[in-house]
Amino acid sequence: MDRRLEAEKKYYCVNSDDLMDKISTLGFKLIKSGTEMDEYFTDINSEYIRNRTCLRIRITNNEDMEITFKGKSRDFTNTFAKLESNFKMDKSNYENFKNLFSAIGYYSYTIVNKERYTYQLKDENIIYNVMFDSIEDLGGFVEFEILYNDFNTPEEEIYNKLNKFVSLFDSLNLEEANLPYRDFVAIKLYEEYKPKKEIKGIHLNLDTFLKTYEKEFYEFYKKVMKIEFNTSLKWKAFKDDIYNAMINPDVKRKFDTYFDNLKIQDSKFILLFELLKQLKEKGLDIILSTNCNETFVNNLLSKVFNDNTINKVIYLNNNKAIYSEIKKNGLDLVNYFNITKLNLEQTNSLLLVIINNLV
Repeated sequence: MDRRLEAEKKYYCVNSDDLMDKISTLGFKLIKSGTEMDEYFTDINSEYIRNRTCLRIRITNNEDMEITFKGKSRDFTNTFAKLESNFKMDKSNYENFKNLFSAIGYYSYTIVNKERYTYQLKDENIIYNVMFDSIEDLGGFVEFEILYNDFNTPEEEIYNKLNKFVSLFDSLNLEEANLPYRDFVAIKLYEEYKPKKEIKGIHLNLDTFLKTYEKEFYEFYKKVMKIEFNTSLKWKAFKDDIYNAMINPDVKRKFDTYFDNLKIQDSKFILLFELLKQLKEKGLDIILSTNCNETFVNNLLSKVFNDNTINKVIYLNNNKAIYSEIKKNGLDLVNYFNITKLNLEQTNSLLLVIINNLV
């Protein structure tokens, strides 16, 4: 494990040529360059976002993996001074660590893809770094960073050294960038999904996930119909839910037992409903559209998640008709965040982004 005291300031950088000229004049040397994929994690209540705690997996040049933890920030300006802990890990364990983080309550928030060029100058026990970052969909940034191995260095000394370091670049007239990269990415994502008119709620379609469980339920439903009514249930009849009216108390009890014993293994599904509850508490309506069997969905929602989180479920004739079908139900999707083509992990990350940026 590598531990060090880090302080940094970040700025927008439109003219990289002027920056490179200044770096060269000051004697900095390029020590590292390449691509970095930074995946940031947060807790379900977003404490890590609010206090700028950093839990991150970084994959460099699609080869090396490092896990980083930086504690809570005390100063929410452009300056960050934190004790940083880094753990070098084998990239083959990437999914294992993501699953571990999820198991202990930390979930993927945003992913920052960038090209980074690191220039360095050493002076006694201090390392000075200038990092030029070209971030996907965001543009250019520059970070000025000093690193101390002496954890007892007074905070005032650290800030003075950092400010003196940054002042060397005053002639570039750089504009401060006051947020972590993860938050810049989150804001951009939020603006992409944000309704252009008044925000009324969230519209979700989770059929990619639900269809696996729907197929399992179909096999059970087919057996019940064979026993109870000597009927061979075809897939189309099941999808159209044409036998719903035939469900009597005995059949319903069998369905109840089935759903009471249903084990949904995916923790992402549980997280989804916890996040939807938070959004509901913020005054948003939650609309679910689905092409799945109505009996299946109704039982799943009522038995597995016995609450009123979902305001309305809209059953579709086919996936292509999703927006026209919703309009028939008197809803205008221009007032909703529409989340329809993402997997569960991506959906949960987007919901966390919405929660953190919703005014």
